[in-house]
Amino acid sequence: MQERLERERALEAGGAVAAGQGEAAGGRRSIKALTAGILAFACCALLALEAWSNWHARRLQLANAGITTVNTARALADQAGATFKMADTVLVGLVDRVETDGWSRAQVDELRALMTRHMKELPALQGLFIYDQDGRWIVNSAGRAFDGRNNADRDYFRHHRSHPGRGVHVGAPIVGRTSGAWVIPVSRRIERADGSFAGVALATIRVDYFRAVYERLDVRRDGGIVLALDDGIQLLGMPFAVVDVGRDIAASPVFARLAAAPRDGGLLESAGQGVTRMVGFSRVAGFPLVVSVARSKDDVLANWRAGSVAAGGVLVALIAGLALLGRQVMRQIRLRDRLERELLATKAALETSNASLASLAYLDGLTGLFNRRYHDLALQREFQAARREGLPLAVLMLDVDHFKGYNDRYGHPAGDACLARVARCIKACLPPARALASRYGGEEFALVLPATGLAAALALADAIRDAVAACAIEHGGAPAGVVSVSIGVCAMAPQAGGGEAADWVRRADAALYRAKAAGRNRVEAAA
Repeated sequence: MQERLERERALEAGGAVAAGQGEAAGGRRSIKALTAGILAFACCALLALEAWSNWHARRLQLANAGITTVNTARALADQAGATFKMADTVLVGLVDRVETDGWSRAQVDELRALMTRHMKELPALQGLFIYDQDGRWIVNSAGRAFDGRNNADRDYFRHHRSHPGRGVHVGAPIVGRTSGAWVIPVSRRIERADGSFAGVALATIRVDYFRAVYERLDVRRDGGIVLALDDGIQLLGMPFAVVDVGRDIAASPVFARLAAAPRDGGLLESAGQGVTRMVGFSRVAGFPLVVSVARSKDDVLANWRAGSVAAGGVLVALIAGLALLGRQVMRQIRLRDRLERELLATKAALETSNASLASLAYLDGLTGLFNRRYHDLALQREFQAARREGLPLAVLMLDVDHFKGYNDRYGHPAGDACLARVARCIKACLPPARALASRYGGEEFALVLPATGLAAALALADAIRDAVAACAIEHGGAPAGVVSVSIGVCAMAPQAGGGEAADWVRRADAALYRAKAAGRNRVEAAA
């Protein structure tokens, strides 16, 4: 752009010189011809600038809309992941309790009371249930009136009965037998001590819970939002229609492309029914779910078209004014320059905003530390640097002791506050160099320490452990009465051509488990 303006100015100067030469040569060109030439040149320059401006503004509008669409899909995927993780966490506690204590009458009463508390605290849940090996209702959150019913015919029950895996299962949406509402079943298998099938623990999540969230988002005409299972079963679609709940969209062109797309999400373009759409999508971490957000390209470019029409009208008026009033030429050129500077300033501001959004994508909202995604990238980068430079690399894996008991005793808000305080202790102990701390998942944290040997890494681990202990966070379920942490340390120099960055995490994690097994509130080095 700058080179083009310089060429235009050079041509203006050349024209002026040529005019001067013409006058000096005997006035072969009249003032009228010179003015007409200047006006014609100015009109051509303005037309070229307007065309470039419109083209560039169109590209910028599409790029920003693509970023917004993908970020919206990722935010909705994070929200869905947190909701399903919450339900699964409740199920893990129920399964553990049933497998440990059984379901005697006294235990059933306690389980019902626990379920009632969970239902009050977690608005996304429609119900909580426990079934025996034959599908009979043992206990549920809806009340004793439903005890004795049988759910052996449900897909999730048949799945757990025939699959010995202990993982969480998310099924296709169903109509609840206690509520009559559409719900999403999240379930886990209950086993006896010998590993045989003993029943199913079920949490149902209200479809209307997600619907209320999605209806607040304006994707405009011809846009939409879809939450679906990886196998193509639609859990919810917006605009909402009851007939779409549970519909199989695996054969649709867009979903077929999503199945082959990168796991971390991205942006696709889809054309169908005379509408071209930008489709941002993101998979839900830890669950077989995908969220897609679609926006019509016509809607995205509506403001650009309106601006282009307005700018075109302004340009026509300018050209007409130039044709009628030559003395306005220089003023219009200055106006053009000012508009260009404002456009570049707007572009710079948008790029700065986009860079800020990109940085937020790597932060954990609760603790302020980096998140797992950034940890993986940074670990790989530092591992390669350590291998090139022949320097040691240390990885620390830290876990809050008895944290599940802390959540059960004090509640999840207090658990979040506890994790935030532990994160502050970690940050306060970090050396000022390239050390990096991240929330690895749940109550687990990870540190990457470039150019750090085992002795220094152990010293830092002890300092963090002492700092957490000094906070004296009350924990009535811990042996010491306060929150403590266990830390595993792996520190060594990568060998050229051998080993992977993940080996450091595995070795540190193994050391962490040894620290747990040795009584917790301690630091262990990798063997």
